[in-house]
Amino acid sequence: MLDRIFYNGLIKTMNEDQPVAEAVGVKDGRICFVGSNEEAAEIEAMEKVDLGGKLMLPGFNEAHMHLATYSFTNSNIAMHKFTSVQECLDSVKKRLEDKPESQWIFGRGFNEDLFTDERRYPTKEELDAIRDDIPIMLVRSCGHVAACNTLAVNKIANFPEAADMGRLIDLETGVVTEAATKVFYKIINEPTVEEVEEMLHFGLEQLVKEGITMCQSDDLRAVPGADWRKVLAAFKNLEKKGKMPARVYEQSQFIKFEEFEKYLEAGYRNNQGGEFFRVGPLKLIEDGSLGARTAALTKPYPGTDKQGILLFTQEELDQFVITAQAYNIPVAVHCIGDASMDVTLNSIEKAKEMYPSDDIRHGIVHAQLTRQDILDRMEALDVIAYIQPVFVGSDMDIVAERVDEEWMKHTYAWKTMDNMGILTVGGSDAPVESFSIMENIYFAVTRQKKNGTPEGGWLPEEKLTVEEAVKLFTVNAAKSCYQEDDMGMIKNGMRADLVVLNENIFEIDPNKIKDVTVAQTITGGKTVYLA
Repeated sequence: MLDRIFYNGLIKTMNEDQPVAEAVGVKDGRICFVGSNEEAAEIEAMEKVDLGGKLMLPGFNEAHMHLATYSFTNSNIAMHKFTSVQECLDSVKKRLEDKPESQWIFGRGFNEDLFTDERRYPTKEELDAIRDDIPIMLVRSCGHVAACNTLAVNKIANFPEAADMGRLIDLETGVVTEAATKVFYKIINEPTVEEVEEMLHFGLEQLVKEGITMCQSDDLRAVPGADWRKVLAAFKNLEKKGKMPARVYEQSQFIKFEEFEKYLEAGYRNNQGGEFFRVGPLKLIEDGSLGARTAALTKPYPGTDKQGILLFTQEELDQFVITAQAYNIPVAVHCIGDASMDVTLNSIEKAKEMYPSDDIRHGIVHAQLTRQDILDRMEALDVIAYIQPVFVGSDMDIVAERVDEEWMKHTYAWKTMDNMGILTVGGSDAPVESFSIMENIYFAVTRQKKNGTPEGGWLPEEKLTVEEAVKLFTVNAAKSCYQEDDMGMIKNGMRADLVVLNENIFEIDPNKIKDVTVAQTITGGKTVYLA
C-alpha cells in the first residue's frame, strides 16, 4: 500500500521519457508511481489527494541564495521597497523608537538607483545625527557596499580582521565595501546554536511557501557573531530534529585560505551529509556589483578611470581553486564583470590540468557581463552558470548607465548559454531580490520589468521559453548539486519533492506568471505547505 496518491492533476514531469501524467504515487518519501487516473484508481493508498486539475511540477531547487542573511535581514530593517534616502533614515529612527535598548542597528536592501529624490547613499553625518553612540550600518541591496555612521566605520577599521582591508574602508565617508561589510558582524553579540537554528528555520519555512523544496545557499559567513562551525552545527541539529521543510546544499564561503584549510582538516567534502543538509562547493567572491561599481571590468566604467575590484589576485584565487580541485570539491565563484570571469576561468583551467577529474562541477555565480570568448571557455571547461532571472527587472537600467551600448548586448546571455550547452541554473541571490520562483520564471521568459516594459523585452534574443525557465529550477538545478538521480523530475525512484500551482504557467499569458501562487508544497512525500 502506498502512503499517498495525488490524482486528477496536470502533471508536468520534466522527464522526457514521460512528459505528462495525471497521477503520482508516493511511498517512504519517494515516487513509486507516475501514470493515469485510471491506473491510480486501482492502487491502494493510505491517502488519496485530488489535485482538482491543478499543475504539479517537481519541487523547485533555488540554486543560489543567502538563507541566513535573508532571515537576519527580515528580523532587522528590510529596505528593499524604500524609494528615498529619507525612508532609510526614518526606518532607523523607527527601529530605535520600537527598540530603544538596541546596541547596534543593521539594515539592508536599499537601492539608490530606485530612489525618487536623490540617488545616493545615506551619509555618515545623517546617520550620526540619528545616533552617534551606537554603531549603525545600512547595506545596499547588492550586499557589496554599506553606509555607516562614524562609530561603526571606526569600529570596523579597528578590528584585526580589517588589517588588510584598507581599500575597502573609507573613514571619511563611512562607506565600506565587500568583505569589510561583514566585519560589522563582530560588533554583534554571538548567538547560541539554538538561536542560529531558529533563524535558519524561519527562512526555510518561507521558502516552502514559494514551492522551494531545496536551496543552494551561502550561509557560513552570514550569521552575525557566529563562525562557520556554529552554522554547520545548527543545520545538522535541524536535520536531526526533523525541522527542515526544505533541503539545503551549502555553498561554503571563505575569504581566508587558512579558514578553508581548517574546514578541510575537519573532514568536510563535497556532497557530504544527510538527506536534508549537505555541504557543497567552495564559494568565493571575486568582485562586487555593477550597482556599486565594484564589479571588475576589463575596461573603465564610462566617464571614470575605475574598473572595479578584484578581491583575490590570480595567485590567491589559484590557491583556493587548485586546492579545492585536489579534494574533489567544486567552486562556485561570484563574478559579475568580465575581468573576474577571466581570472576565475584561468584558475579552473589550471586546476583541471593539475588534478584531472571526470566530474567536478565548477560554476560561476551571476556571469553577468560576459564576452563570447568567456562563454566559449565556460563551455569547454564544463562550467555551470548560476543565473538570477529576477535581476533583469532592476538591472536593465543600471547596466545602461554602467557600460556602453555594445557591451550591454552581452548582459545575462541566458539563451546563448543554453544553446551552447552550458548548464544554466536559476537562483535569486535572496535577499538581494525575491526568491519567488514565479517571479524568476516571469523575468526569464519576458525580460521585462514587473510593469511590462520595455515592450518586447530587454535584449529579447536572450529570452527563455517557459519550459526552459522551469528547467533552471528543476532538472538543471538538480544536476548542479549532484542530485540528478534523486530530484528535478517526477519519475519513479526519485524523491517525492513536488509543488502544486494554482494556474498552468505553460498556457497563461506570460505576463501573468509572476502572479501565480503555490497551492501546495510536498517535501519527501509530506505536505510542508498548504495554502
